[in-house]
Amino acid sequence: MNLAALAACRWSLAVLLTLLSGVGLKAQQLMSNLGNYFPGEPIQIGFSGGPGNTKDWIGIYPEGVTPGSVGSTLWSYVDGTRSGNAGLRTGAVNFGTGLNLAGTWNAFFLLNDGYEVLTNISFTILDPSAAAVRPSQRTFAPGQAITVGFTNGPANPKDWIGVYRADQTPGSVGSTTWFYVDGTRSGATGLASGSVTFATGLAQEGEYQVYLLENDGYTILAGERITVATPVFSGPSLLTSTPANGSTNAFPDAPFAASITNGTGSAVAPATVRLTLDGAQVAASVVSNGGLVTVAYTNATLLPPGSAHTYVLSFSDNSVPPVVLRVTNAFSIRAYRNIELPAPIVFENFDAVAEGSVPAGWTLKSYVPSENTDIDLGNLDSAAFANWTVVDAARFNGRFITYSNPETPDGEALDYLRVNRPNPANVVGGRVLREPLASGRFLFCTSGYRRGGSQVFYAFTPDFNMTGRTNVHVGLKSLYEQNQDSMGALEYSVDGGTNWMPVAYLLDGPDIVRTESGAVDAVATLTAERGDVATYTDESGNTVGGTYGAFIAAPISESLAPFIEGRVNDDFVESKRQELYRLPMADNQARVRLRFAYAGTDSWYWGVDDLGLYSISAAPETVPSLVVTRTASGLTLEWVASPGVVLETNDVLSSTAWTPVAGAVGNSVTVTPDVAMRLYRLRRL
Repeated sequence: MNLAALAACRWSLAVLLTLLSGVGLKAQQLMSNLGNYFPGEPIQIGFSGGPGNTKDWIGIYPEGVTPGSVGSTLWSYVDGTRSGNAGLRTGAVNFGTGLNLAGTWNAFFLLNDGYEVLTNISFTILDPSAAAVRPSQRTFAPGQAITVGFTNGPANPKDWIGVYRADQTPGSVGSTTWFYVDGTRSGATGLASGSVTFATGLAQEGEYQVYLLENDGYTILAGERITVATPVFSGPSLLTSTPANGSTNAFPDAPFAASITNGTGSAVAPATVRLTLDGAQVAASVVSNGGLVTVAYTNATLLPPGSAHTYVLSFSDNSVPPVVLRVTNAFSIRAYRNIELPAPIVFENFDAVAEGSVPAGWTLKSYVPSENTDIDLGNLDSAAFANWTVVDAARFNGRFITYSNPETPDGEALDYLRVNRPNPANVVGGRVLREPLASGRFLFCTSGYRRGGSQVFYAFTPDFNMTGRTNVHVGLKSLYEQNQDSMGALEYSVDGGTNWMPVAYLLDGPDIVRTESGAVDAVATLTAERGDVATYTDESGNTVGGTYGAFIAAPISESLAPFIEGRVNDDFVESKRQELYRLPMADNQARVRLRFAYAGTDSWYWGVDDLGLYSISAAPETVPSLVVTRTASGLTLEWVASPGVVLETNDVLSSTAWTPVAGAVGNSVTVTPDVAMRLYRLRRL
């Protein structure tokens, strides 16, 4: 294969945007830069008309595979990253390593970190010895020269390159234009690889096929589609900006990001870019690169929870006279909690603990079948992950073997990049945590990518002496991800583990049972039989599990309701949190012990770092503020999640008959007003 003959085939973002906007494509379109690729050849997928979510993504699957049924072989968010930082409506994603398995593949445009298909296209991975043609670009202006590279041809002097209308079949009609592979109309030299140029291009707009045809006949050896279209001359346009206009969940320091593409008729004048926050100009970063201008700014101070603000971005193009564009983004800050941590009484960051072990004094118990008895921290299915274990955070920057499959596809091998994702909703000591929560080493257990029906893990700390300490709290960085049927539980004991008390129970929001008034029914939630919840056989041969309550040690009663926290299924950012919980019965106790429990059925993971016990005697806890935002579906009420806080409603301020709001999950609920006046309040139980 002579790739040098094909080297002209490259897209720039400007060409892509011209193609996607200039040929009348409908909303939500995908286009590959080629229809046929060699193994390992870079693949570029262009998209347009997207919804603009930061987590919209492109996934590549083998033919016949439905997204969501298995992991994708290749994937990327629309901004070309694995973190999803910018929501683009139009752009391109590059898969630089390509694919190695010959056959037909599908690229899917998928919605917002889920599997709802917006549109899809197919393409082919060729056998390395197959013939191929490569137009110098995918779209041409009328009359523009067209160069076509070819490779792996039979090298007959009369092999030829023919250009046909897309709806025409070679042999049924004459070609629109043609040359033999030596670039002549006589065909004196046979070439297996090379290129030909149609200097005058094509006059008529439309869709065409470029073919490599065999020995003066009509046997098609290879083909690619091209488009001829008059360029659409336009000025610069805004591709994306965040926070979006109307957003209600901006991060505390309100990071702003925008991308502007040059037009085909004029370009952005970078010196004219100006950004204001609430009317005052701010010092934004402006970078121009390859026809794309990016603007970025992060506020130096934290903005109050629920507060409303406005960014205004303005810029001019380089036309005469210049055209000025102005974009206004009104937004509000999410409900967040600034956690202040004093010096810890007890602290464990796991960095001094050897990988594959746990800190001295900790005890473990697991009911995790392990068909693979190897101790391999690179294989999620090995015995190394059959219990809680300390691992290095750097492992989650690379690949893992899953299900002990040495040929793990990329979609699975790279899936645990999700484990240590940052969540800028965390604020500690007045600083937004934009870095991954775990650093160095941390404690970890995984139910995901393991063979066997269920995985149940328990970890117990040694006893900690809190004698003379008051206002005892436990703080930890929690790298948790919820699955429909998984559960994480944290409890504590002050009598050496004889009796246990609740700290937090993490469940999928829809699995929380509520009364007619909307209050959490703790007993029903924890005792309901569920066919998808983990089970195991204990040492006595009894089957344990099938309910969430089977994995906790505290007595099940309605008093556990304030400690049940709804988490979001398959959201790998939402539950990456700096947690801080009060342990009221731990004050002045000499034997404070913690119990971690995790249960699932191939159901994600839980990681713990920077575990500490603190005496926090600052200002008494207050009920967090309530943020109310009007949306298309009603009113959204948000508050900082805090155990023991309940949202209640009433129609009369003076009445004592306040009732819990139905449908509240975690720290958010959307309600539809159905009376002239309705009151809401937060109350600490």
